[in-house]
Amino acid sequence: MTAQRTLKCAFNQFDSTSTDGLPYDKGADNAVIVNTFTHCGNEETASNIVRQASKEGALLVYTISDPEIRAKTKKMCELSNVQCVDLMGPLLNALSDLLGEAPLGTPGKEKVANSQNQKLVLTDNYYKRIEAVEFTLKADDGAAPWLLKDADVILVGVSRTGKTPLSVVIAQQIGLKVANVPLVLECPPPKELFEDCIDNKKVFCLTINPVDLKRIRLNRLERSGAADSAAEYADRSYLLRDLKNARELAAKNGWTEVDVTGRAVEETAGLISSIRSDLMGERRIWKM
Repeated sequence: MTAQRTLKCAFNQFDSTSTDGLPYDKGADNAVIVNTFTHCGNEETASNIVRQASKEGALLVYTISDPEIRAKTKKMCELSNVQCVDLMGPLLNALSDLLGEAPLGTPGKEKVANSQNQKLVLTDNYYKRIEAVEFTLKADDGAAPWLLKDADVILVGVSRTGKTPLSVVIAQQIGLKVANVPLVLECPPPKELFEDCIDNKKVFCLTINPVDLKRIRLNRLERSGAADSAAEYADRSYLLRDLKNARELAAKNGWTEVDVTGRAVEETAGLISSIRSDLMGERRIWKM
């Protein structure tokens, strides 16, 4: 439940709670007791809960979808001098303003169970992500340059900057079709990358600290058993020229440069999604 999960996270911010987010009993005088009420979809139930909270001097935290019951609960709390926190109301109001649409006023589970339209939306979203992942796997590592024109995001970068895992995470978590193209010093990128149909705002050039890149490439060579035969691959002079070439291509073509040094893949995926939305003028909702 939303309120329970949020309360658990909030308890984690206080020393008097255990590591799992549940109140820690420091003694009968200091114990915190959490009572959970579900299916509070009518005024009578809400009134009984407010009355109990008033009697016990409790804090009431609620997530009520119905705007009428939510408003009445807040009013009852004010009249009964009950401290309360409305977790759902402000967010629903903000989303309503953003989307220009009134909320349904039904709990999430009920909405999924009873609304055929919602089922279709969820299904469409699911298949969108599946389609994005399938596309991304086909367009991995420059394997299908003819697909670049259909990509939502194009990642370019030198070897071992994490293009493939990043592509998959963006596709899975955000539902964008991603193509990635390796930038190799001795080999020009595919001509399709520079065609007029490619929107350079969708192209992101991954860069990385040369020290980290050297370490990653050395580890790669050791695991593959090719450390001696491909020594230049991890040579500092070579990888510096490799990175310089990538940055020059990015500057020349107006690609966005993203430094992945020390970033988790999920963090980089979120950053690229955010930058892309800003560049494309898309409306975004931040999730903290």
